[in-house]
Amino acid sequence: MIKKYKKLDRGMALLPAVIVLGIMAVTVAVAMMAVSFNESLTSQGLSESSRAIFYAEAGARDALIKITRNKNYTCSNTDCYSLDFITNGCSAGNGCAKISVSAGLGTNSDPKVITSKGIMKNATRTIEVSVILDGGTSLDLDQLGNITSTTWTELTN
Repeated sequence: MIKKYKKLDRGMALLPAVIVLGIMAVTVAVAMMAVSFNESLTSQGLSESSRAIFYAEAGARDALIKITRNKNYTCSNTDCYSLDFITNGCSAGNGCAKISVSAGLGTNSDPKVITSKGIMKNATRTIEVSVILDGGTSLDLDQLGNITSTTWTELTN
């Protein structure tokens, strides 16, 4: 009879080993899911940021077209006009550009400055474009309105 109990005792050491291995497997699986979730959030943030800079650039280009058509174009209020890239973009804060154009003459000493803020959900990127017309040496009255120089800068928050 003693031999039967020894055979049963040998199996008892296997139970804690299986429990420890199971806990380790669950821990590794949870860690992998946490890393995967974090990578997903990072990827989504990068995508939103890329779209926001695209929207800001599109807004700046739209303002350049307005200046090309009318060298005296100004819209100096903050966020003077907006472009929606998604239906109801700016009203929903999702997929738009808010643009303003300074009242500068377009000379080297007084360039027109376009500020364009692209918004995509939680991401906001802002571009500032300095515009010089006709070489920037003549007065506003002598300029034809041709854009001869632009300097693009991304503003950081």
